[in-house]
Amino acid sequence: METKSAEPVKPARAEKPPEAVAVAVAPTVRPGPSVADEVHEVESFESMFEKSAKDGGVPSRKHLPRVGEKVKAKIFQLGAETVFATIGRSEAMIDLDELKDDEGILRFGVGDEFEAFVTETGARGITLSRKLSRGAASLSMLVDAKHSGLPVEGLVVAVNKGGLEVAVGDVRAFCPTSQVDTRLVKLEDFVGQRHTFRVTEVKEKKVVLSRRALVEEENKVKAAELKKTLSVGKVLAGRVVNVQAFGAFVDLGGLEGLIPVSELSHTRIGHPSEVVEVGNEVEVEIIRLEDAEPNSPDKSKRKDRVTLSMRARLEDPFKKLLETSVKEGAQLKGKVVRLQPFGAFVELAPGVDGLIHVSAMSERRIAHPRDVLKVGEEIEVKVEKIDEADKRIGLRLVKDGVAIGDGVATSASGEVGVEGSTDVRVVRAPKPKRGAVVTGKVVRIEPFGVFIEWDGFSGLIPASETGTERGTDLKRTFPMGKELKAEVIEVNGEKLKLSITAAQRSEERADLNAWKADQAKTVQSAGGFNSLADKLKGLKL
Repeated sequence: METKSAEPVKPARAEKPPEAVAVAVAPTVRPGPSVADEVHEVESFESMFEKSAKDGGVPSRKHLPRVGEKVKAKIFQLGAETVFATIGRSEAMIDLDELKDDEGILRFGVGDEFEAFVTETGARGITLSRKLSRGAASLSMLVDAKHSGLPVEGLVVAVNKGGLEVAVGDVRAFCPTSQVDTRLVKLEDFVGQRHTFRVTEVKEKKVVLSRRALVEEENKVKAAELKKTLSVGKVLAGRVVNVQAFGAFVDLGGLEGLIPVSELSHTRIGHPSEVVEVGNEVEVEIIRLEDAEPNSPDKSKRKDRVTLSMRARLEDPFKKLLETSVKEGAQLKGKVVRLQPFGAFVELAPGVDGLIHVSAMSERRIAHPRDVLKVGEEIEVKVEKIDEADKRIGLRLVKDGVAIGDGVATSASGEVGVEGSTDVRVVRAPKPKRGAVVTGKVVRIEPFGVFIEWDGFSGLIPASETGTERGTDLKRTFPMGKELKAEVIEVNGEKLKLSITAAQRSEERADLNAWKADQAKTVQSAGGFNSLADKLKGLKL
């Protein structure tokens, strides 16, 4: 009975499975692993690692991005100071500040992608950067940055002959003037500022940088996005970045447009600097869009061209003037601003000129308006005709309160009165036909051609028909007021297209024909070719 109260007997160790016994005593009984065993285990681990990568687990080391490589990463988590992203099957991190814009605002969120450079693949994992940060640069890192294209941040410390001196960490570098920006800038304005550069050369201790390369890349991206939104008639805000004699260039945000001098103001101006200067913020309207022609022999056509207008955004002075007291028959004062063989232009208000035809400024026939008027003279005129469609105003000169030839009609479109009786009929100067050669004065110059006026008509000589080489400065070659002889090569309604080269060819043909005619007369007077030959045979040489 005592056996019933005894504690249960624990099973002996010998009753455990043999495998358990072997495992328990292995550390003390079996010798340590051999070198061959260790190699086998390492190889097994490597093969397991590779297999795991293929199955979608840990990425293979062979497929990890290398330091300096440019990669595209996708954000999956935003931390207080760090952003975590994936590169394929790998995970990486980048400082939060590197994804903020110039205003310190984070423009990225979970799911967004960004491009960056691999700066580390060590124990901390993959570290990314969008630029080589200040204080972290060394000469060897700048060499890596050159080969990888990694942008570097530097402090402009001075301006010297030919460019900027830039401190990148402890390294002193140089940025040539031509590589500072895509346009002319004041180098002094960069001193003390931090900018991002691309390393273009590292030779011994000489480091050359380019800011222009990054600006061009950034502008290219902005221009592509902006171009999608542009259309004729759209109004935009921009900044004047360059002023030339033919117009002003405006930065629209990565894409530049040109305001021709004629589109800067309703008033006639001598130079765009009278209206705008570099740095001005302006409101413009798109009046023409031209896509780039990469294979064009004309360099100006190899990039997109945007033509702008400031005048379109200003109140039309012509319309404003008509809304006041200016009506047909009204007499008012004006200033002579320009003289042409066919008449005188008179400024009635800023931006509004009227024309006194040569037949409406004197009772007698005159050779040129300068015989009666002079530029700058204040005169009294009578409004004879208003053409609202073409914005033209025909005037008559008023002398002693009476309009010259009052009762005889003229107009701003070039109609002239025929003298000979009190009942004067109105005739229009005949429009030149194709092939006619005319002589006119330069009244307007655009990048695409030269406008001339003669006898109440005007026409365009395209740049290709001026006889000059591509890229020639038309402003210098054809100054305002210069007389040009050109041939009418196309008539399209009221539009006339002319050619200087065609006129020259016509003159050459005329000279050749005259020479041939003269030669024919010479031969005829000598009795013809046969008679001349007979006479030569009879000569004893």
